[in-house]
Amino acid sequence: MTDERESIRLQILQSLLQTIQSSGFNETNIPGVKLYRSDGPTSATPAIYEPTLCLLVQGSKQVWLGDELLQYRELQYLIAPVTLPVSGKVVTASPASPYIAMSISLDLRELTDLVIDIAHKELPQHTLVSSTSVNSTPVRGIAVGDADLSLMSVLQRLSQLLQSPQDIPVLLPLLKREMLYRLLLGPIGSQLREFTQIDSQAHRISKVIEMLHQRFNEPLRIKELAETVHLSESAFFQAFKAVTSMSPLQFQKQLRLNEARRIMLHEGIEAATASYKVGYESPSQFSREYSRLFGAPPKTDVARFRQAF
Repeated sequence: MTDERESIRLQILQSLLQTIQSSGFNETNIPGVKLYRSDGPTSATPAIYEPTLCLLVQGSKQVWLGDELLQYRELQYLIAPVTLPVSGKVVTASPASPYIAMSISLDLRELTDLVIDIAHKELPQHTLVSSTSVNSTPVRGIAVGDADLSLMSVLQRLSQLLQSPQDIPVLLPLLKREMLYRLLLGPIGSQLREFTQIDSQAHRISKVIEMLHQRFNEPLRIKELAETVHLSESAFFQAFKAVTSMSPLQFQKQLRLNEARRIMLHEGIEAATASYKVGYESPSQFSREYSRLFGAPPKTDVARFRQAF
């Protein structure tokens, strides 16, 4: 089976190399699918992961969620069913053998619908949720798994759409549904299911994450967030940290700083204006916290980033 997976990996790699035009993120003609290439190792870079599945096709990478380190390599995938601030670092890459990854956006509602549709199916033991009680400890919002032959086959067919755009409208919805199905049957199926169970803490925290993502520039009110998902403040705090590996305040701060960086880079907005736009009242506090996250003051970091690309 390993030889078959490796053969499929090489076929996917060939498809992606025909499409990737440059280093960094590359948009594709497939909605929700992006490719990433690096011709060498990178330093740790903060970023926001939207709900996504990322297949590592060549190379290796490290990802930090708070203080937790995840490592993944060829024939493995990283999955995040909720929005998360992370820091990522390409470890293994060279011009002759570049780091290549394919990311596919996930929709938690589609995943929930599929879980309902297959509720009658007898699932492998390792995919079953041990508990969905409100008092149970929620699972982490990110995981790394080995891509089995069935999942690799789906992702191969998905990559082939890059060369046959006329097939995308018909085949993409079918392939994404099959991809979700294979993930649910895989080693982290139970972890994914927890985010679809209405009474689970993971699902409740996913709702809060969605609210914070939409309202990151507003003052953080822990009591209001806890009441929204029917948890006590202490239970909410513990559950939020279990899913995200950080406190709600740390989470919001990283959302704000990443958004400030985005608008400075792509909209040409000055640091002080950006700080107010993302919810800071003090530009000096913004500059200090920005420097701690990105390793340089806003003006220096933006200039360095633009020079690199």
